[in-house]
Amino acid sequence: MQISMVDMPRNILILIILILALQIPVGLAQTPTQLSLTLVGQSGEQYLTPVGRTTELKMEILNVAPSDLYLVHGFAYLDPNMNGTWQLTHSEDLGGFHLSYLQSAIWTFSLTMPPEIQAANVTDGVPQVDLLIKVAYLVSGGPQRVEQGLFPLGVPGATVRGANDLIWLLVAGTFVVIFTFSVSVVCRTRKRSRAR
Repeated sequence: MQISMVDMPRNILILIILILALQIPVGLAQTPTQLSLTLVGQSGEQYLTPVGRTTELKMEILNVAPSDLYLVHGFAYLDPNMNGTWQLTHSEDLGGFHLSYLQSAIWTFSLTMPPEIQAANVTDGVPQVDLLIKVAYLVSGGPQRVEQGLFPLGVPGATVRGANDLIWLLVAGTFVVIFTFSVSVVCRTRKRSRAR
């Protein structure tokens, strides 16, 4: 059976409709975002949490979905060694606080920064780490859910991970360049002496 050129646009349209139809159930099965989490309280985007000290932070929890919900628990995690192992730093019962659509709550909590913590980079001259916040909540008639977010923190006194590795990389790169240059000079000198 041959497909004529007239049937091609119609077949392509049918194929596109089938692909879209298969994608719709997947999209409907995903749980929409219920909460919006935002760090508030400090000036600008730089939240300073010095090493070895306890700092008070404020998190705005906004209900952005039409259904009412109840805040159950808040969790704060840090990755002190930058190896992907998140450690629970603070946990607090949020008392089943009720939020309806576009209502918000301010969760004030104390975050203790470990005395030895590694930072990913330096921003505005201050080492920076990520804070992972998770908020557990209940929607009426449903199972407990969790919303989470990553927030950058400026951490004066933190060790910048990879600083020593970068120095060794620069030293090794310089050595390779000098070695390559020396070998090329020796090879040229030998060729010239043989040519004579």
